[in-house]
Amino acid sequence: MSRWPGNAEKERTTFGGLSRGQLMSRVRSKRNETTEMRLAALLRKAGLIGWRRNWPLAGNPDFVWPSKRLAVFVDGCFWHGHDCGKNITPKTNAKEWRRKITGNVARDRRVARFLRRQRWHVIRIWECQLAKNPAACVARIRRTFRNT
Repeated sequence: MSRWPGNAEKERTTFGGLSRGQLMSRVRSKRNETTEMRLAALLRKAGLIGWRRNWPLAGNPDFVWPSKRLAVFVDGCFWHGHDCGKNITPKTNAKEWRRKITGNVARDRRVARFLRRQRWHVIRIWECQLAKNPAACVARIRRTFRNT
């Protein structure tokens, strides 16, 4: 694996003067407040029960209903390449960021295709959708939950 170009500890960002390394170390893949934890609270409030987190399934879905074979991924727009208009392309190392995000998008597609072949229902919810219309996200899960 190639080393990331540049010096992440010396490059400064526009986020409070944090270095790139400090900023990236604060991004969590699990228990993220704006995605996973927010949806968990909404699911509890809606009374949707039976979901599990950290279920051993390809792609590590954020929420799984094993009895319904339903997997829900809640993805950050930047990391997973969502074209929502709020996604900002970094000015430094743009080529490497594009390569990284393109790889994430390809992996997400492979995982979804694999799970569907295994007869799982796959839902992907974007961070921007969750922020803009959380009720619609829960309704989408509820519809799929009822139809399985």
